[in-house]
Amino acid sequence: MRLGLIAFFSFISTFSYAECDFRTADYIEGMVSPEKIKSIDIEIPKSSKYARNLFKIFSSRSRNIPDNLKKSFKANVIVTFDFGICRYPGEVRQSGDWKDHIKLVNGNPIQSLDVKLKAGNVVGATRFKLLIPETRGGRNEVLGALLLRELDFIAPETFEVYVIVNGVKSLMLFQEKAEKELLERNLRREGPIFEGDESLHWSYRDYAIAELEPLALSRLVNDNWFKKGLASQKIAINSSSRLQKVYLDYARSHHLDENKYFIQLNKKDDYLLNDYHRLLGAMNGAHGLRPHNRQFYFNAIEDRFEPIYYDGNLKFSAFFLESNEGYEFLLHEPISPDLKNRVQKLLSSTDVKERFVKRLKTSASNETFYNKSVNQVISNLELMNNLQLSDSKSNWTSFTQITDYSWYLDLQADKALSQNIVERIKIYGNYATLNITDAPLMDVSISDLARILSKNEIDGERFVFIPQSDFFDDLKEYKELSIGGNLVRTSDGIEIVFDERNKKLELIQKNSTDWVLLIGGDYSNWDIKFRGVFDNASAPSVDQRFNEFGLTGCLTLYKTIIDNTQLEVSDGRCEDSLNFIRVRGAGIRVLITDAFADAIDADFSELNISYLDVTNAGNDCFDVSGGVYSVTSASLKSCNDKAISIGEMSSFEGENIRINGAGIGVSSKDSSQVRIKLLDAKETSSCGEAKRKKQEFGGGVLMIKETSCSGSFSNDVYSFIITGEK
Repeated sequence: MRLGLIAFFSFISTFSYAECDFRTADYIEGMVSPEKIKSIDIEIPKSSKYARNLFKIFSSRSRNIPDNLKKSFKANVIVTFDFGICRYPGEVRQSGDWKDHIKLVNGNPIQSLDVKLKAGNVVGATRFKLLIPETRGGRNEVLGALLLRELDFIAPETFEVYVIVNGVKSLMLFQEKAEKELLERNLRREGPIFEGDESLHWSYRDYAIAELEPLALSRLVNDNWFKKGLASQKIAINSSSRLQKVYLDYARSHHLDENKYFIQLNKKDDYLLNDYHRLLGAMNGAHGLRPHNRQFYFNAIEDRFEPIYYDGNLKFSAFFLESNEGYEFLLHEPISPDLKNRVQKLLSSTDVKERFVKRLKTSASNETFYNKSVNQVISNLELMNNLQLSDSKSNWTSFTQITDYSWYLDLQADKALSQNIVERIKIYGNYATLNITDAPLMDVSISDLARILSKNEIDGERFVFIPQSDFFDDLKEYKELSIGGNLVRTSDGIEIVFDERNKKLELIQKNSTDWVLLIGGDYSNWDIKFRGVFDNASAPSVDQRFNEFGLTGCLTLYKTIIDNTQLEVSDGRCEDSLNFIRVRGAGIRVLITDAFADAIDADFSELNISYLDVTNAGNDCFDVSGGVYSVTSASLKSCNDKAISIGEMSSFEGENIRINGAGIGVSSKDSSQVRIKLLDAKETSSCGEAKRKKQEFGGGVLMIKETSCSGSFSNDVYSFIITGEK
């Protein structure tokens, strides 16, 4: 059926697309391509106050930039692309610890800035830094961040860009901050982000610089995530207690002058952190391994910390142990046997090389620099692998997880630092009770608790969380087993029946909150069935989509391969009956019946589903984001909300999509592109929609070649819909 172009909002002028003078859905790829940005202009309306503050920074006597001069100023941020201009309201403030982040060039002030956008985004980031290139090593930083991300470490989008601040133009480094958008760009779900607490390091009251460093531990960065609900709070508190113990061990070692560089997290044989440490060593990035420069993401699904690259001060030169004190720690930790080969592949990757070159504004010898630098990393890895240490150094060990922290209290008293020590935290609804050393119990709001964990203070009074050695807040319990050589993790109530020879796996729920997690491995050609608890009652009331393990699904597949696999789920009482996270597969068959909420949810996956059948979903029948998806044939019946929901810069192609009963047939949101050959939708209030929902994305695209649907289509000014032949 030929319906032609849906011409909603056709009367709106070209310059009325909200923040941009173009429709963002027309430039989905361009909006996230650094090379498409010509410049970022920052106009600060109260320029006189801004200039006075700038003068105070220049004239201050301290070597570092005083915190009280890092004031926020309202600003207009104008991003000029090859194809148009976007104007966003925002705020800017001085960035950086030291005065190399501010300089005069031909009498004009240049400074590093932290930028926060109140609307819109730049390449998907709503908060970012604009840095004087020399403060991060220029193109070294661009290359290092790109290489680490290609090796599946969390690293920020980083590139050169021309910046004009109140008429003064300079070349700067753009680098996104550690926020939700950075995690999702790196294919991780939102979760707690931690970093070394620098509030005691620089210009704290009347103390000398770094005088209180042994007393400075870690802090939670994303306190707003913590405040979202009980699951967030449990995950954050438990992971914070683990991290604080490690920072305390480092602090004691530093205080006794035993070690000055590294901290060890997770298990001693954890390749993830060890590989990261070795790579930063090979890039001469010791600066980024100092604990106060470290950032970490706690991956609740994997139950381990992941490093977030930050401020490595990288140098792609030869590695010399003599000039890298403390690296002997790295040389005894086991690493992935294929680490060097993975780096070697980057050398021959024309795609990665091109993306590096496109992130630079200067064109001189960048390809040669890339080849030379990656070769140097490979050489440094080989040197570190072959290096033989003396017996005295080879006996060097990492931290001992000391449980007596009386030295910390003694040092705090010696330095006359007033600070409350929180030993235990117990949450009761919207409040928490704190056990404080040598003080009565203290009740605080969840907002105040979030501030303690993130700022180490409330109402001007300092607090620090130092968990007792026996501190556990609702210890997580689960079972693990191996099926077909693959790791399976379940809650206690799950019954498992499997036939490994015939590749059949049946998972049976005992309680509606029971779950199964398939971690990694290859389940190609398997027949997997999940049977939930059938009842007419609603699922248990929860305040968040995920549980304390970071899971939303009754059955979750995580980093697995599922070519020609059949999956069946019935009576799932979870937020998602079936959840895919970073899963790849083709020729997949999926059958879902009687889902309490979403039937299928997928994140960061590449899935080709040959047959999809969903009957009865309390929310969406098929909800995916951040990946590439296709469905050959689909039958979606009784979807309480959307039959198909495609979001967060996903690509979806459908061949034969049949819907019988849904609030919305197909939804394309947030820089997603949806193409469907045949859409047959009955008893559907809205046939389709395209829109922008989240600040970090643009509009959506919905294109349908042939459709039979009596409902309406709608799109916002950022998006467009086309139906009919094209």
